Amino acid sequence: MRNTIRIAMLAIVILALSPALGFWIVGLVGAALFLLPVGAAVAVLFPKEWRHIEDSLFSRAHLSPSA
Repeated sequence: MRNTIRIAMLAIVILALSPALGFWIVGLVGAALFLLPVGAAVAVLFPKEWRHIEDSLFSRAHLSPSA
């Protein structure tokens, strides 16, 4: 009986939170679909600036913790 109540409570929580999760999934996918062509356009129009952005984002010094 207790397990049935726990399962029912978990199902209610999942149903209550699913719209919020769906909202974030749709928002993140939409942002990605917008940012990919924008990033490609910036890379084509401003190759030197794009290279600088890539270097600063992917450099090991940028990602390592400060000593």
